[in-house]
Amino acid sequence: MGCVGKGCLILSCFIVFLIIAGAIGLYFGTQTYSALLHGLSWANKTHVLAQVPSPVPQFETTEENVAAAERKWKDFRNVRDQPAQARGKAFAAIEGNRLRIQASVPLGEFVGRGRYYLNGDIVVETNGPESLENPRLSSITINNEPMPPDVLDWKYHARPLRDYLREYRTTYGSGSFEIRDGKLIIDRRGGD
Repeated sequence: MGCVGKGCLILSCFIVFLIIAGAIGLYFGTQTYSALLHGLSWANKTHVLAQVPSPVPQFETTEENVAAAERKWKDFRNVRDQPAQARGKAFAAIEGNRLRIQASVPLGEFVGRGRYYLNGDIVVETNGPESLENPRLSSITINNEPMPPDVLDWKYHARPLRDYLREYRTTYGSGSFEIRDGKLIIDRRGGD
């Protein structure tokens, strides 16, 4: 066996090793509740990612109403307003104790090149105040599919998503939210 034969043998062994290592990594990734793998699988199942945008209801209003809503939002939170990026891509409505958000956002605007859309019809229903620390995920549906009950156990950077929620609570305080009488009510205790 010459030099070329030994090189090909070593290269083929290395490729087989990489294939086996990749298969083992995928197996353990699916068994340890990897948020990325489970999230992609769930997004595929619920058709959240698509190559075409989904229709989003349009709502026409006056400039005075838009200005009033922007003032209220700025009073609620000091964030930089970018209405041109969101116009026509999302629609939110509150009816009774139900919040419905419909969105169709091109992913290319956030991750560079891409022809996929993040399409979602999200419904959140409450029957009384819901804890921000331990939200009842069964009340949330995306594209008519309930949130997976174990979504907070999925891991991102080797930490369960529940830990990120706990970290948020530690930083910003605890509280509750409720959707009632056509309003979203957030009661934040223990924060700034």
